Amino acid sequence: MNILFIVPDALRSANLGCYGYPKKTSPYIDKLASEGVIFKNAVSTASHTMPAIISMFTGLDPITHGVDGPRAYDAWIKEKLWKQWKQPFEILKENGYITAGCDKWQYEGLEYVEVKDLKNAIKEYKNDKFLLWWAPYQTHLPYNPKPPYDTMFMPEESTISESTREKLKIVKSTMIIHKPGLLSKFEQQQAQGILEPATHPRSVGSMTFMQEDKPAIMALYDGEVRSQDEEIGGYIRKLEELGLLDDTMVVITSDHGEEIGERGSVGHASCSLAGTSYEEVIRVPLIIRYPRALPKGKVVETQVSLIDIMPTLFEIIGLEIPKETEGHSLMPLIKEDNVDFKEEAYLETTPCGWQALQGDERKVYAVRTHEWKFIHNYDPNNKDKCSYELYNLKDDPGEKRNLIDDMPDAANQFKDKLHNWIKKPSFLLNK
Repeated sequence: MNILFIVPDALRSANLGCYGYPKKTSPYIDKLASEGVIFKNAVSTASHTMPAIISMFTGLDPITHGVDGPRAYDAWIKEKLWKQWKQPFEILKENGYITAGCDKWQYEGLEYVEVKDLKNAIKEYKNDKFLLWWAPYQTHLPYNPKPPYDTMFMPEESTISESTREKLKIVKSTMIIHKPGLLSKFEQQQAQGILEPATHPRSVGSMTFMQEDKPAIMALYDGEVRSQDEEIGGYIRKLEELGLLDDTMVVITSDHGEEIGERGSVGHASCSLAGTSYEEVIRVPLIIRYPRALPKGKVVETQVSLIDIMPTLFEIIGLEIPKETEGHSLMPLIKEDNVDFKEEAYLETTPCGWQALQGDERKVYAVRTHEWKFIHNYDPNNKDKCSYELYNLKDDPGEKRNLIDDMPDAANQFKDKLHNWIKKPSFLLNK
């Protein structure tokens, strides 16, 4: 069997038809979901790309692999911290798999061949066993979908104010969009004339988001989702054309979600400089289609995490996952409805992601269950800014009412769980 692993950047599950979205943004993805298994409550491990991808492909929590930002990633590379264990891609290669993937990100320590065109790679490796992963970028800022998707979901012209039109220009052209008064690493380096090499062109804008802006900005994002869906459809057609579709496990997920005005920003940590662990940025789609081993149209409501994906793939393949892996196979949930699965999922992020300034050591930690989320905002350099939040996701899915003072017993239980997790040894701490 083969594996095609598609990871659109910043894809909100809430904006897909198979997750209940009323607009026709995702016909191809919806079809894949109807032919496979869809996990309705999948969560990321961070609200920016690098830590989430490493968690996804290693099955390790971010607190364990330690790669929470550029400085930690530099240590990961320089000291070859991944050498402390055998990572899943290495095991796949030992068992005859070609591991190849997106050329935009070469994640040091994840052993794979870079490819520049996924359709060509599928054709090139059609006679091999392969794991191909691809990280398309349409749903990442800037949102500037190609016709006809640029206007497909747009409100009537007469309803869009002049102020919103000016902001749409920023959203269509800018990768980093933050509130006035903030500063990204890119802007700081630009002013100092010491720009680091980038995997893609940077651009920066600043704007104050108003609720009246949301429909039009969301329409652009929805257009990008539809464009992304069309691209995914092309990859599925290529598998069909080569007679590989039913021999290929297709996985659709994302590194993180995306805020579109829920907290007054647009984007995610590395774009908005306002990274959080709220639902809009940590809920991700997870769809797995493989008719030879998985049921058709199965819906799993149990909460799962990105770290559970590789253990699941390994069980389906018949390989033993490394003992260090912290994720769990999802096959018991797929086979049965009432399974005693792990209750908590843990998250760690930095508010500014890859755009954090030197000396910014702020973190956002969270533990989530199906019903509750507990958040710790931590700043070692300013204890007055450290705080806790508790939300009942069942009664308050928008996380509007912080219950931290109303439910001290529940808060203390989650605080103990979260702090015990934070104290876990990591590769970086061991160094």
